[in-house]
Amino acid sequence: MNRKRLAAWVMAAGCWGLTHGSAVAEEKDAEETLDAKSMDTIVVTATRTETPVDQLGQSVTVIDRSQIEATQLTNVSDLLRQVVGIDFRSNGPHSSTSNVGIRGLSGYHTKVLVNGIPLQDTAGVQQMPVINDINVNDIERIEVVRGPSSTVYGSNALGGVINIITRRGKTKGFKGNVGGEYGSHGRIRTHASGRGVVGKVDYSLSLLREVERGISAQDTPLNGDDDSWRNMQAEGTIGIQLDEHFRLEFFGRYSTSDEEYDMANAVWGPYVDSGDIHNQRWMTGLRLAGTDLWNGLLDTSLSASYSELMRGYRDDSGWSWNDRYTGETRQINWQNTLHLHERVDLTFGIDRTRDSAEVDDGGVPSWGIPPSVPVDDRQRTTAVFAALQVEPVDNLFLNGGVRWNDNSEFDSEWTYTAAAAYLIESTGTRLKASVGKSYRAPSLYELYEPTYGMPDLQPETGTAWDVGFEQDVMDDKVTFGSTYFSNRVTDYIGFNLATYRYDQVSGIKTSGLESFVRLRPIENLSLQLTHTYQHTNSMEEEASPLAFRPRHKGSADLTWQPNGGPVRFNLNGLYVGHQNTLDGGGEHLDAYTLINAAITYTMNEFVEFYVRTENLLNENYEVAPNYNEYGRVYYVGTNISF
Repeated sequence: MNRKRLAAWVMAAGCWGLTHGSAVAEEKDAEETLDAKSMDTIVVTATRTETPVDQLGQSVTVIDRSQIEATQLTNVSDLLRQVVGIDFRSNGPHSSTSNVGIRGLSGYHTKVLVNGIPLQDTAGVQQMPVINDINVNDIERIEVVRGPSSTVYGSNALGGVINIITRRGKTKGFKGNVGGEYGSHGRIRTHASGRGVVGKVDYSLSLLREVERGISAQDTPLNGDDDSWRNMQAEGTIGIQLDEHFRLEFFGRYSTSDEEYDMANAVWGPYVDSGDIHNQRWMTGLRLAGTDLWNGLLDTSLSASYSELMRGYRDDSGWSWNDRYTGETRQINWQNTLHLHERVDLTFGIDRTRDSAEVDDGGVPSWGIPPSVPVDDRQRTTAVFAALQVEPVDNLFLNGGVRWNDNSEFDSEWTYTAAAAYLIESTGTRLKASVGKSYRAPSLYELYEPTYGMPDLQPETGTAWDVGFEQDVMDDKVTFGSTYFSNRVTDYIGFNLATYRYDQVSGIKTSGLESFVRLRPIENLSLQLTHTYQHTNSMEEEASPLAFRPRHKGSADLTWQPNGGPVRFNLNGLYVGHQNTLDGGGEHLDAYTLINAAITYTMNEFVEFYVRTENLLNENYEVAPNYNEYGRVYYVGTNISF
């Protein structure tokens, strides 16, 4: 480990719970027995403080540990596809770049975090998140907030925020787990973890290794051999309860992956199997939190975060060249919450962020384009924020805030959010609404890449609002709801074909309706259905719909454990309507339906076995033109606890 990385680990670049108060309010001692119906689902992503979902006007979805274990899915992208309002696209099955759009906006309008640490690739063209190297076995829950969130998280949160929160030690002593999975296309997946509490120290450590022969990523006549994929990672959390008020937490994560790919080659023609992509990521952090200070008046936390993603492309076809991208994000956050009254909380603080990017194409022309001068730039943002949560009368919950962002490359930018939720207990009805302004600063690549960049770019600005309801009936055995949303992004940055550079080319509008039904007709049986309708268009060109935004998307998830016995069944499905590949037209991608099934058998408290089938109908489909996806695949696995 070089000196810079060692310093980053020691100095705490990265933060467990940077954006979520004391981090895991819902994590109780495993020996406690709690009535789930008496507990509100607590989330931290929407407001940076622990808040019951029922008290939020924002639209929030939580994927908890029990859902993850029921599906036995091993990719974060497969879990997120089931969430209402989310569109997913990637170039190949294990693409190192994933487009996770919320409410018709682009992937770079979504802020993706792990324990509050940004997953953004600051050296990428538009800071797309890289999510396929996340260890699902180490996820406690995923919180998805749909709607403008720049007031809480700064740039890139126009569409919303996805916060992946990892597991931690909860019980005294040591609890370990090892497991493995084998399946189609030579897939071998092994993992191990250990967690526990010793005195005032809790800890969690996990390891993962995945290898796969894979399939050919590109669907063209010029290639056809399998593109393999490899992934290894380690992560850990250590918490120390210094006294009754102060807690120190450390989080660290390292991952490395190698992915073969098909690329356009100036000598051999388009999409020849000729190289691979290597990703290496570091995430580290430290956080000191004080709670119930000044007789319960103040909670405070000071945290720092560091993340680094190194990405390299290698061509082995004969005219070799190397592209290297290195992006870093450093953050410092000081946050305070004043409990002014049992119904009034004031949160305020300051963020300091430094993004940097180094891009080097190796000095060799690609696709007939002359080599560009390497990018080596950075930008800094200092932000001050304040938010208020109030319950002025019984069952009316209001929250809102403002944020001032001072960027080293642009004029200062103000953002705001306001949300309300009202519970009608007599009818089991919850009404909610939110409105806000967000922004996205141009990426360093969009600004300074010599061939395609435009240094005069200004931030995109987004305004959005939504309104909806949720209704419980039949003693909470049935819950349903709908939310209407509307987004407008001005100063939109796109690729200008006239200048062949990134430019403020247009504005976009998206609107739609998110709906769901949850059924719990009997004990140990649950069914959830969702549907998303969205309308998207370019404001200047009047092109509708925008590329890769389906008008209709639906999902279903059924989990059944007969009589609470040792066998659990899960069936989940996804429908995605047809999509255009260009704004307002282009190639047409057909609609498709995916169904996955899993059966889990728990032999005893220590051993479980499972069988999982993905794409049960053997659907032939595309999420990006000319890129292959898996047909029907089968996996078997086991988990052993001790």
